[in-house]
Amino acid sequence: MFAAFAALVSFSSCEEDAVLGCTDAAADNFNAAATENDGSCTYTVLGCTDGAATNFNAAATVDDGSCTYAGDMYAGTYDASEECGGGWAWEQVITANGNEITLVNAFDWGHDITIPVDGNSFSFSNLDASLTSQGQTVSVVYTTLSGEISGETIAIHYVIAMEDENGDLQEAFNCEPVMTLSQGGLRYNSAEKPFIN
Repeated sequence: MFAAFAALVSFSSCEEDAVLGCTDAAADNFNAAATENDGSCTYTVLGCTDGAATNFNAAATVDDGSCTYAGDMYAGTYDASEECGGGWAWEQVITANGNEITLVNAFDWGHDITIPVDGNSFSFSNLDASLTSQGQTVSVVYTTLSGEISGETIAIHYVIAMEDENGDLQEAFNCEPVMTLSQGGLRYNSAEKPFIN
């Protein structure tokens, strides 16, 4: 009986001497003094932690600044051309802010357009805008504007409507410009691109 009691005391002493902690040397919180792993080990996983990014990494614990967004692929300067009542060419700058892009001085009409993008495409409708041409400002509505990027080319379709004398919207332009990423760009005198017939 004394031997059994001595064994019990010895076992209890061993249990009291155990040091709980993380015993994995590869873990961030490795405890060299730990004798028993308590499941508390943590690990740093670098990656993109923003769920809105295209390269979101659910396993990442620390953001490494690598996040990319749908709009990023559109950003740049493009040589643009369209046949829309005349052969026009201009330089189109596109900036990105997350999953939105902005056509700076869109179509060279004197205003910016900010558009949400979804992957390789974008689309929205009924945007009120003021276009400036030949010294005149005209209130218009983009009834539709959609586009898609393929490689270094963006194909866009847009319809512009203007109010008639009764206040009803009438289609004024139905255009399909093509924009190709470029280092340089084309410029023209805005007087060469008539908006008001």
